[in-house]
Amino acid sequence: MGAVRDKLDIRLLEQLQRNALFTADELAERLPLSPSAIARRIRRLRDSGVIAADVSVLAETAVPCLSAFVHIQLDRHALSAVEALRRRLTTSPNVQLFMEVSGAFDVVLLVTVRDMEGFNAFADAELAGDPVVRRYETSFVKKRRKLSLALPLPTDEV
Repeated sequence: MGAVRDKLDIRLLEQLQRNALFTADELAERLPLSPSAIARRIRRLRDSGVIAADVSVLAETAVPCLSAFVHIQLDRHALSAVEALRRRLTTSPNVQLFMEVSGAFDVVLLVTVRDMEGFNAFADAELAGDPVVRRYETSFVKKRRKLSLALPLPTDEV
């Protein structure tokens, strides 16, 4: 696991995955390290790329939106055409998640838009007219029960 050196790094990462806004003083209350030692570890973990980004997660009620999982089956697997679709989807601000998967579909997206009109505009612009897209199926999110980017960390390794 990259530049993770010991169990204290793992415990620190667990805390930061819960809330990246914890101060070094707050983390020192939870971990057996001084605030300065915690700050040094966080800096090392960021510099080494273990911590890729710190983001703000907005409350679901902050911005009205409609989310949908879109399963896409590709028609052609010609590298240049598929790569163009990948670039378009990865740069779209409406695509929150882009996964290439196994099974009946090749791609799964989590798409977030303002409303159904916004979804239709997204689907028409990004999917419907693309010859690489054989078909797609959409499931709209009715209720978000959990949202997390936290990865499970190995507590018995290191």
